[in-house]
Amino acid sequence: MEKIRFYMFRVIMSVMFLMISCQEEERELIDPTLDNTIAKDSQLAELMRNIVTHDGSYDDIVDGGNCYSINLPYTITRNSTEVIIINQIEDYNQLNQSDDIQIQFPVTITRDNHAEEIIDNDIELQLIADSCMVQDDDIECVDFVYPIVFATFNSSNNVINTVEVLHDAQVFGFMENLDENTVVSINYPIALRISTGELLDAGHNEELLSRILAFETSCEENDG
Repeated sequence: MEKIRFYMFRVIMSVMFLMISCQEEERELIDPTLDNTIAKDSQLAELMRNIVTHDGSYDDIVDGGNCYSINLPYTITRNSTEVIIINQIEDYNQLNQSDDIQIQFPVTITRDNHAEEIIDNDIELQLIADSCMVQDDDIECVDFVYPIVFATFNSSNNVINTVEVLHDAQVFGFMENLDENTVVSINYPIALRISTGELLDAGHNEELLSRILAFETSCEENDG
C-alpha cells in the first residue's frame, strides 16, 4: 500500500512539475522584457498590418479606388453595348482605359480593412473612391504563409492565450484589436512568400523586420 501511495505521489508531482514548466515556457515566450514582443505602435506591427491590408488596386480600371475592390462575380457594360461578367481577376485584362464602363449595381465591395459593404449606385461608389489615398500603404510584394500562431499576455488579468490565424483578414483584425494591456509575440519560425514565389523563413522579430523591409518595394504597385 505504501508503494502505491509513493507511486501516486510521484505521478502527481510529475504532472504538477510539467504544468508549471509549460506555464513558465509560455510566460518566457511573451515576457515583455524580451525582444520577441511586438508593440502595437511599433514599426514591425505597422509593416505586418500593411502586408495584410486588403489590396484593392487590381480592379481600379473599373471602380477607380485603390482602398477597396468589388467582390466577384459582378457584371459590367462596356461602351454601352457589350455585357461582361467579371468572374476572375484575369478578366480585367480585356478592359482598356479608354472603355466606357458601367457597373450593374448593387455590388459588394471589400474595403482595405477587409470589411464588406453593399453599394447600390455610382454615387455611393464614387464617395468611397474619393476617400482613398493616392498612394496606399499596403505591401503587395510580401505575403504571410499560414497558419501563424500568436501568443498573448494580458497584464490586467494575467491571462495567457494563443491565437491561430489562417488568413490576412484574421491577422488584420487581431493587430487592430490589441489594447495597451496586451503583450503579443509570434510563435516562430514563420515563412514569407515574396512576389517571385520564393519562401523566406524568419526566426525572430529582427529577422522578420529585415525580411519585410528588404522586399516591401520589390514589385510594382498597381496603384494609379
